[in-house]
Amino acid sequence: MIKENVIEKFISLDGTVRVSAVICTSLIEEARSIHNSFPVASAALGRALTGAALLASFMKEDARLTLHFKGDGPLGQVFAEGDSDGSVRGFVTNPQIHVPSRNGKLNVGGGVGNGVLSVATSLPDEKQPYTGTVDLQSGEIGEDIAYYLFQSQQVPSIVALGVFVEPDNSVTAAGGVIAQVLPGVTDETLAHLEEQMKKARNVTALIRDGKNVEDLVREYLGKVEFKKLPETSTLVYRCHCNVPRVERSLMLLGEKELTSMIDEKQASDIRCDFCGRHYEVTIERLEGLLALVRATKEEDAKRPLASKSKNKKTYDA
Repeated sequence: MIKENVIEKFISLDGTVRVSAVICTSLIEEARSIHNSFPVASAALGRALTGAALLASFMKEDARLTLHFKGDGPLGQVFAEGDSDGSVRGFVTNPQIHVPSRNGKLNVGGGVGNGVLSVATSLPDEKQPYTGTVDLQSGEIGEDIAYYLFQSQQVPSIVALGVFVEPDNSVTAAGGVIAQVLPGVTDETLAHLEEQMKKARNVTALIRDGKNVEDLVREYLGKVEFKKLPETSTLVYRCHCNVPRVERSLMLLGEKELTSMIDEKQASDIRCDFCGRHYEVTIERLEGLLALVRATKEEDAKRPLASKSKNKKTYDA
């Protein structure tokens, strides 16, 4: 039986290769539906979401990882966020763009273009996230993640991600495998994994043939023997947006911009990039937010300089 949207974890019998893998067709189709994305955007976002989810599954509890692909291609930016509990969300700047195919396949690299990949990891016991940035190698998502892992962590990795999109734009196969070597791995195993990666069938072909998650792992590990670990996590597309977050983002516009919106009787209709939810902020509520901004400004003006530096007000969007 094929488990959908459940990340399964494995380890080689000698303890030198760890693997996280998932088949997540319905979740990526849900993301496509939310963004009403065209094929190349669906493939780019689906690969990024799958990669973020798999990488986050290696992290400790309450951790978060974000992948931010900033290329000069027609898709614009591709952003994916994964939590260690299996929650994911993401967006593409221009989801409804047609990108010509390349060699009969979706041209994700052409859609993303040249640029950089920034990866941020947030841990519960650290005040600031760690961010690393590398140049995009192909824009195909998986290769770029593998390059980042090697450059930032010096960890050779297999990153195989795939999304199959039908002519009607629906996603009918999606999933991925990420395998990372651990201390003590032999040169023989490294050489075998590298060779296996070259000859393995792609993820979506395996899924469309009815293979399960363990079959995917076997395809990419080859003769490396492994066992399944008991821990799993269930993937769910979950957005964190809410009214307070939206209002804080409006307050960040500042007194001048809020005053202008009120004077022009410009009620605010804000759409969340991640889930498409709309938030209508009335003129009356804008006036209330402006009053809060002014009150905070006056309070800061009264506070001694040393106190200001210690207790600076911040708002998270």
